[in-house]
Amino acid sequence: MEGAVPGRQPNSSSTPSRGGLGPRGKGLFGRLFEGMRSAPTSKQEATTIAIASGKGGTGKSFLATSLAVLLHRSQRRTVLVDCDFGLACDHLLLGVRPTLTLQQLLAHQATLDQVLVTSPCGPRLLPGASGVRRMATPTDKELLAFAQELATLAAREEVLLLDLGAGIAPATVLTMLAADWIVLVTQPEIAALVDAYAIVKCTAQLNEHAKFLVVVNRVGTPGRGELAFQRLTEVARAHVGVQLHYLGEIPDDDAVMQQRLGQLPLVATDPAAPTSRALLALVERMQQLCGGLRQREVAGDLGISARFRQHRLFL
Repeated sequence: MEGAVPGRQPNSSSTPSRGGLGPRGKGLFGRLFEGMRSAPTSKQEATTIAIASGKGGTGKSFLATSLAVLLHRSQRRTVLVDCDFGLACDHLLLGVRPTLTLQQLLAHQATLDQVLVTSPCGPRLLPGASGVRRMATPTDKELLAFAQELATLAAREEVLLLDLGAGIAPATVLTMLAADWIVLVTQPEIAALVDAYAIVKCTAQLNEHAKFLVVVNRVGTPGRGELAFQRLTEVARAHVGVQLHYLGEIPDDDAVMQQRLGQLPLVATDPAAPTSRALLALVERMQQLCGGLRQREVAGDLGISARFRQHRLFL
């Protein structure tokens, strides 16, 4: 054909093809930049702290509810969110009986303010579902809705405490990654420390800048908690490269074992108990490490909802 370039089809164009990514690639990039174009330059958000553990039974929920009470008493606007989506128990530890939970909120059957409950000790609770098998594995749509509700809370509160389920389920890791700080609860036994390291390793693989605060619970001998922390941090530094911060230890206290479900937290009923004093020391150190636990200014594309959207792509 006249004017044809050797080796090129007559109808080919010199413009590169725009379809190289394919539908799946385009979908991935669409999700990656979803909602970012119109993000505001900055906004005020609460400090978000995830309470995590590698295994059940470490005292994670006991710590989360106690911290909520103490932060409320220090004049911080505090909301505790029970993120153990299918096996929630914070309502039992705070002495409340919610009629609505995250299940109704994420199904758009109730509003955020309808689901929030005020505990007798002051802090408000966003209760999770208990014994609902489907909620143990929330869908992508439900997680995005959950992220938006957290963003609404963060815009009006000073501290959000996220009590996570134990282990490394995808929804648990995603919520952990979206938080500003991760309080990792462990015990001075080797099995608990191994599981705690698994949390650090899994999280660091997705965010090498994750900020961990370690609490060692049920310490029989004073100082043993710090020794356990040193063992954990040496392994984490050598194999993962993550720096851990020591928040403190909580003694093995008979008063804790005597608490019954439905009773108010020990920090409210017996503030002079050794455990109550240790918990108060944890809150004071947390305020120092976390910059005062107040609302702070964040870039519009770095808020908690944006962090959810970003990290969910890689789970």
